[in-house]
Amino acid sequence: MHSILSLVFGAVFDGSVAIWVVVVGDLLAVATVPSVLLSRSGRPLAALSWLLALLALPYVGVLAWWLLGRMHLARPRRRRREASSRLCRRCEPVEGVDGQNAALAEVVPFAGPDARWTEGVFPPVGVAEPTLLGTGADAFVALRQAIAEARCEIRLLFYIWEDDALGGEIGDALAQRAEAGVRVRVLVDAMGSSRFLRRRARSLRRAGVKVAGFLPARFRPWAPTFNFRNHRKLLVADGAVAITGGMNIGTVYADNWRELACRLAGPVVRNLDSVFQEDWYFATGDDIGPCMAEPGRMEAQRRPPADVCCVIASGPDRAASRVADAVFLALLRARRRIWLATPYFVPDAATMAGLRGAAQRGVDVRLILPRHNDVPLVRWASRSYYEELLQAGVRIFEYLPAVSHAKALIVDDDLALLGSPNVDVRSYRLNFELAAFFASRRLNRQLEAAMRDDLSASAEISARTASHPVSKRLLESAAHLLSPLL
Repeated sequence: MHSILSLVFGAVFDGSVAIWVVVVGDLLAVATVPSVLLSRSGRPLAALSWLLALLALPYVGVLAWWLLGRMHLARPRRRRREASSRLCRRCEPVEGVDGQNAALAEVVPFAGPDARWTEGVFPPVGVAEPTLLGTGADAFVALRQAIAEARCEIRLLFYIWEDDALGGEIGDALAQRAEAGVRVRVLVDAMGSSRFLRRRARSLRRAGVKVAGFLPARFRPWAPTFNFRNHRKLLVADGAVAITGGMNIGTVYADNWRELACRLAGPVVRNLDSVFQEDWYFATGDDIGPCMAEPGRMEAQRRPPADVCCVIASGPDRAASRVADAVFLALLRARRRIWLATPYFVPDAATMAGLRGAAQRGVDVRLILPRHNDVPLVRWASRSYYEELLQAGVRIFEYLPAVSHAKALIVDDDLALLGSPNVDVRSYRLNFELAAFFASRRLNRQLEAAMRDDLSASAEISARTASHPVSKRLLESAAHLLSPLL
């Protein structure tokens, strides 16, 4: 590779200058090696991948590392941390039915009051009648209804808010509620929703809606920001109702993609609202406190909830990915079935081991992945894992009708996961994600029905259908090499 670089630079510069250009590139690569080793401690494959990139393509590798390779982000503490701590303590753990708290304790044993601050893991609390929104269209019907019925305050947090017909419609509905005296706050990712911020934020602000962008992209070698995106999706209305899941706001998500979300009520709404408070403070410096609540709606929530939910807000500001840990523990706990749907499947070693081990001990393990993917490189990398999983007895299905953007997991008959994370390194380590782990037979059954519909619309992959011509296998193998970086 250095011979090629010498030839390239030699064609542009004089001979001695070309040599110095190559030498400087090598020195930059060597100087970057300690940062790679320290940042990827405990992940030798990822470290080796980055070292290979540095040494093979010095300038490209160094630039990519300082732009994309950093995985931790220092996050300011809230100025009124004690006030929020009191808010969190009001959401006391509740006694579930049928041993539900015990079931969640096996998956999130690290949940607790202290973990809320250090790791973004909230104590399990009650959730009232979680309702699956089984399509993008259903989710937006629920979103419109929650906005229309709000009387005190509406808070929305989304990764992508498209500047299209549906995005405009939701924006107009929020403007109307703001003009009617409802307090409205909208927080969107500054990169994922850059067009929305440029074209629609001003008109919303004129109507009284407070709009902010989360972490605008900046390149600072000591603290790059554009690789850390807020991938969370959340609505909180009147402190009484929440909607969360994997969908963004836009026509394509309502009409063309396969989406899942969930409508929640009960004490868990306060935990979800606290996630919004943290993100709003991080983006604006404004400590807003709990969502304003309508007394009548809060009274209705005081019925004893039948189910339990643990909220995990993970991100690059945390030392460990508790979402990844909880998924792994759920795979270990499974005795009857594991059904997992994800649009982007680039698993780490622990997830692969959990899936293989479960299948080998007789658990019904099924993956629902998209046949058509909006990120081809990730699709090629995903397929590079098929052979190993199929050999272990995992059943793999590719959803055919549309891009499947559904993100869900059910384990046995009592556990379920919904939220924004994908099964990949970016969700586990780089993005700000929001996941809800449920001990809920009701939601488990709803997800089972939705997944059965998806399975019937999918093609099952066998060892024969997974085989490809040499050219495609080479492409998948090359993408696999990049999987620690994806």
